[in-house]
Amino acid sequence: MSRRNLWNIVCVLLTLVLLTGCWDQRLLKDLKLVFTVAFDAGEGDEIISHIAIRESEKLSVGGQPGQATVAVLEGKGITLRDTRLSLNRRTPGEFSPSKMRVYLMGEELAQRDIYSILDILYRDPKAPLGAKLAIVEGKAEDIIHMKTIKETLLTEAISDLLVTAEDNTIILNETVQTVCPTMFDPSADFSLPVIKKIETNDIDVVGMGLISDRTYTGVTLDAKQSTTLLILGNRKAKVAQVNMMVHPEEENPQNRYMTLSISKAKSKINTTVNSPTDIQVAIDLKVTGTIAEYPKNHVVDKQKVKELEEKAAQYLTNQSEEVIQIIQDANSDVLKIGQHIKAHHNKTWKDIKWREVYPTIEIVPNVTVEITGTGIIN
Repeated sequence: MSRRNLWNIVCVLLTLVLLTGCWDQRLLKDLKLVFTVAFDAGEGDEIISHIAIRESEKLSVGGQPGQATVAVLEGKGITLRDTRLSLNRRTPGEFSPSKMRVYLMGEELAQRDIYSILDILYRDPKAPLGAKLAIVEGKAEDIIHMKTIKETLLTEAISDLLVTAEDNTIILNETVQTVCPTMFDPSADFSLPVIKKIETNDIDVVGMGLISDRTYTGVTLDAKQSTTLLILGNRKAKVAQVNMMVHPEEENPQNRYMTLSISKAKSKINTTVNSPTDIQVAIDLKVTGTIAEYPKNHVVDKQKVKELEEKAAQYLTNQSEEVIQIIQDANSDVLKIGQHIKAHHNKTWKDIKWREVYPTIEIVPNVTVEITGTGIIN
């Protein structure tokens, strides 16, 4: 073999090695993109999955692009993988969850071990870990069959609704990825947004559903209680407003209330651990905000501001006590007090049976309010 031929062979081999091409490409035209999935409990141990697949109508005669539509398919099985196999047999094209944005769980199914339901998502490299999680009052399939909400496609409508509630400090942004570490942490719990179908073509964000030991407790905080809980947990978002009664003696119902727009909320957890069963917790919460609405009087002097600060502090203290009682009764440590004790009293923590002790410990909120503005009206 001549040196020239040998050189040509080497060049060909190098070309084959270096220019491997896109061997793992997945063409969009071959995929059936799924944007929303609804899980529900079926008969016995069965799980029912409904998926919303985005379709496009055929091009019109004038060449204008067709409108997007939503098709809903159903699959049944004992596990999510089982339902996926069932759906694969009914889906014309390759099932692709890579663009998934929302997972919905019916409240009955959510009261089982949530991790065992979501396990498939943590093993599939194509699974969308950033997809949001939410619990549906009643059946999740009732929502996915709506297909559109107020002329907006279902997935966009639910996503936008959840983001708005997150921005208004009503729920937390919980995704498949964010809840995973907490599910394996015996010293903490998490919450999930709860939504429900209202009327025939609308949905509403109810509040935060409390999770205890990876299962939904069936207890949901309403919007006001959720805001209070998030403020106690240092999770204030862009906007947080609290409407409170400060003048119950007024005849005019509107004059009884004041709305406080919270600009800053800082809380600190202090724990005293005398023994594995003798634990006291104090939550110091400092709130700073402005008066967003106060119909009783358009002129507010310093003495009046001081009086309103005390009433607002008392209101938030009462609200905090109510919320703390609810989460303790549900045995849901969403404030992650267990993590605090584990970090600061680690020797004692090893002897604490947290699930048994948590509902019995004393948790006292101490709230102070500072009003820094009364609005632009005089």
